[in-house]
Amino acid sequence: MADPSSIKPAEAGAEAAAYLDMPAERRALAKAHAAMLAETAGRVALELPLGADVDDFRRVLAAGARRETNAGTKPGATP
Repeated sequence: MADPSSIKPAEAGAEAAAYLDMPAERRALAKAHAAMLAETAGRVALELPLGADVDDFRRVLAAGARRETNAGTKPGATP
């Protein structure tokens, strides 16, 4: 595995964490997981007031998970 500090700025934009030595399938799964987390965080952020703190974030995230579970969908799944 390469040292992250040895990455040149031009290389950094090509692919996130390109210095990590991992199989293509695992990299694709990691990207999909990161995209799912980003989408969930975006949805939660839209529901939070401007002055929200971490407890507000947890409350909204938990309420959303309960709604999705009660609706019979997987948490994070797009309806």
